[in-house]
Amino acid sequence: MFTRRKFIILLGGVSLVGLTGCGSEDQEVVSCGPVGIESGDECAVCGMFIAEYPGPKAQACLRDGRVLKFCSTSDMFVWLLQPDSVPKLKQAYVHDMGVTEWDSPGDDAYIEADVAYYVTEQPMMGAMGPTLASFGTEEEARAFMAEHEGRLLTYKEVDVQVLNDLARAHIRRTM
Repeated sequence: MFTRRKFIILLGGVSLVGLTGCGSEDQEVVSCGPVGIESGDECAVCGMFIAEYPGPKAQACLRDGRVLKFCSTSDMFVWLLQPDSVPKLKQAYVHDMGVTEWDSPGDDAYIEADVAYYVTEQPMMGAMGPTLASFGTEEEARAFMAEHEGRLLTYKEVDVQVLNDLARAHIRRTM
C-alpha cells in the first residue's frame, strides 16, 4: 500500500537526486581569459569599434565563457557597476599601460582588473575621451602621474562618481 509516509520519502529522494544534478553544473570549469582585439570588434557598452582608438581597453570574462570587450576602461566600469553584471563576471581584464603603447595597446598586455592601479584626472585620451589609465604596479602608475599628473585609484575605489567626473571632464574639453 502506498502511504503518505512513503510518498514523502519518495518525494524527498527525487528532490535530492535533482539537487545532485544541479551541483555538478556549478562545479564545471569554464576556461575564460582575455582574447585578441579584432578589427570588427565592438564595445559591449557603446557599440564603438574598439581597435580604432588609443588608450587602455578592457574585457570581461563571464561565468558562461563568453568574453565582452570594451573600448575603454571607463566603459568596462560602466558595465561592472550595473547590479546585474556582478553575478555574471568571472574576471575582468585591462591593459597594463606600463608595458604597452598608448596609441595601440598590445593583446599580450592584459592584466586582471581587480589588481590594477588606475589614474584618473589625467590628460591622455581614450576611445570615449578622458579615461582611466590602468597599470600593473603602483610604481608604474606613479611614474605616469609624474609625467601627466592625475589621481591614483584602486579597483575598489572606482565608482559612479569617478565615471561622472570623467564625463564632466570630456564635456568641458569639447566646449
